[in-house]
Amino acid sequence: MRISIFKAGLGVAMLLAGSTPALASGNAYLCAINEVYECADMAGCQRISLETANLAPVMLLDVENKKLKSAPLGQDPRSADIKNISVTDDYILLHGLGAENAPTPRSWSALIARKTGVLSAGVSTPDASLAVTGKCTGQP
Repeated sequence: MRISIFKAGLGVAMLLAGSTPALASGNAYLCAINEVYECADMAGCQRISLETANLAPVMLLDVENKKLKSAPLGQDPRSADIKNISVTDDYILLHGLGAENAPTPRSWSALIARKTGVLSAGVSTPDASLAVTGKCTGQP
């Protein structure tokens, strides 16, 4: 179940690296995931590893091309289309869907605070969800 949750929401995740006072106004961001929690009905939420969640530890967010890509750090690179992006002075809001051929439907969303780089994201499935936190930094 944990592996399939991520395959749908790919990088949700996606998310954050290093400490950043403010994100640049550019279109590319490097994100490192700090924590992942899996939540299931009746069982509550438990912290799990990136490996268990099948999440890449570092993701590249390409706002202009609406793509979320895993950084090639000893893994096969993966990417997901971002269906919706909204950029304000304070936040970047993202939404995407799982793979069309996935056995169950999935949806993911993320919010990045542009002033701090803090990331909050989630992946939803019919039987569980992942809560993800991290940090993003703007790329030149």
